[in-house]
Amino acid sequence: MSLKVFISYSHADEPLKNELVNHLTTSIRKGVISTWDDREIPPGGEWDRQINENLNTADIILLLVSSDFIRSEYCWSVEVTRAIERHEAKEACVIPIILRSVDWDDAPFAQLQALPKNAQPVRSWNNQDDAFKNVAQGIRSAVNKLIEERQQKQLKIEAAIAQYRQRAEYFASDGKISPLELDILNDLQKNLGLTDSEAIAIRKNALESYRIYKEKIETYRLSLINFINEQGYPLDKNAESELKEFQQHYKLKDEDVVCLREAQLFTSLEIVPIRGGKFLMGSPENEPERIDWESPQHLVTIQPFFMGRYPVTQSQWAVVAGLKKINIDLNPEPSHFKGANRPVEQVSWDDAIEFCARLSNKTGKTYRLPSEAEWEYACRAGTTTPFYFGETITTDLANYNGNYTYGAGSKGEYRLQTTDVGKFSPNSFGLFDMHGNIWEWCQDDWHENYNKAPADGSPWMSGNDHRLLRGGSWFNIPGSCCSASRFSNARVFGLCWFVAGLSSPLHSCPFALFAFFFSLLLLFVSRFAR
Repeated sequence: MSLKVFISYSHADEPLKNELVNHLTTSIRKGVISTWDDREIPPGGEWDRQINENLNTADIILLLVSSDFIRSEYCWSVEVTRAIERHEAKEACVIPIILRSVDWDDAPFAQLQALPKNAQPVRSWNNQDDAFKNVAQGIRSAVNKLIEERQQKQLKIEAAIAQYRQRAEYFASDGKISPLELDILNDLQKNLGLTDSEAIAIRKNALESYRIYKEKIETYRLSLINFINEQGYPLDKNAESELKEFQQHYKLKDEDVVCLREAQLFTSLEIVPIRGGKFLMGSPENEPERIDWESPQHLVTIQPFFMGRYPVTQSQWAVVAGLKKINIDLNPEPSHFKGANRPVEQVSWDDAIEFCARLSNKTGKTYRLPSEAEWEYACRAGTTTPFYFGETITTDLANYNGNYTYGAGSKGEYRLQTTDVGKFSPNSFGLFDMHGNIWEWCQDDWHENYNKAPADGSPWMSGNDHRLLRGGSWFNIPGSCCSASRFSNARVFGLCWFVAGLSSPLHSCPFALFAFFFSLLLLFVSRFAR
């Protein structure tokens, strides 16, 4: 750290000023300080502007006091005035240096510690070199103190910035900073003493870092798919080494890479991290077409988890159905509506549990169905409207019976079948087909209402044989596809007119949980949770 030293003096004292600079040579050569005075203004330079620029940016201001200095109108009214202002604002350290004997008791700098020792004028010392030596030592002492103070202050600033950045990056981990999160950050900024410009820059960098990291993750994901398609699975040592180099090149976290690779293990099951939080579960009493079993609304706290991005496709089901049996047999081709990229259908709750068990056995991770609370939290994605896209629904947004309307919506297409996964826009969590297309199995037993329902997002089990379905299907009217809509069916049934399909499983990577869908002809679906 190098400090800037501004020298304010009368030209009548120039020889003494030059001698002082000579005695500061050691500090200058070490880079501890750099000195500036008006003799450094080049010919043709704007002397007033340059003096003010250097005076206003100096760390230390030396006032070379003499009768000529006090007599100088410019030194007194401009340089001394500004120096004292900056000293009182703790922006600079001002040191009077008494060159020649003069009455300065009433000067604005009279209360400041002066040099040389005891404010004895340099000219009055028997040995003038001794006087300047004493001045140089005093300046060096002030420089060292100021540097130490600046370093301590910088450490505090860096610690404050690091603390603020950590919080901002946490809030930005879903690609945005909400108004509530911004309020928290503003309070933290105030407590840490950060400036607005510092805080804004940190938040901007946090969001930009998230965007760049997501781009890298996507690049890795696409490359991984191509790699597995070319190499097959499991990968050989050379392939593993190349992938590791790829990960290090993009500085991807191990936990993110593990999740991506596990998702690709079964024909590209994709998963999405869902941040934990609190939400109001169920429908309000004024919501159109609501049913009493969606009541009462109650606050639920959800822990972070992963959710399948799409319903499990028929091609993905076939892969897992070929794995080692755990409890029951699985039909590798159960679906009524055939299509490799359509959701798997006609699977019961027990089939879904077996699917998760086989995934768990294969990967060493725990896969499961989501709880009903987790499902609704994931579906709403922070919204409170009947659908995650608003107050009503159209067949441009989801696959349901378009002969019927909801709210101010209009009639649309009735497709009479399932559609490929990913056909419609996802919610803000990145999840597809949460409304319509296929009913989705949840882990919970059926209950007629939410009285005494868990408030921690855990499955609500009571030992009956009916299980929870969510999301509606291609067959249903739009009111059955609301975020709060719920349905029950026997665990062993995928009725002939119901199609059950899976989405990607939930698993317990850093966030835990993965969900899956089943689709029925009314569509039973599950999302895997892990």
